[in-house]
Amino acid sequence: MTDIVTVTLHVQNKPDITYRRGSFALTPRVITLIYRLDLPDPSPEGIHPIRAEVEGRAYKLRPTPMGMDSSRRGRWFYRAHPEFWPDWLIQLGAEHRPQRDA
Repeated sequence: MTDIVTVTLHVQNKPDITYRRGSFALTPRVITLIYRLDLPDPSPEGIHPIRAEVEGRAYKLRPTPMGMDSSRRGRWFYRAHPEFWPDWLIQLGAEHRPQRDA
């Protein structure tokens, strides 16, 4: 059985995250880091959590086609896709990783 640990952080003054090909940005307010204790080492890119969920205020950066949802308030990052992780989020994940009991 795999142990999962969730760490929720209320943050301020973190850089905005752009997504949807630069159409929207998200100002982080709550970050939830999900760790698997059987993965104690980081990925080759230095990512410890298996997923990070970033919630906050989303806003448009440029006009978007009709039908696109501008109210999205969250962004998920997966360890399997390191190319999307901002450096500060990788660092935050490393700082808050849980220690495995001996």
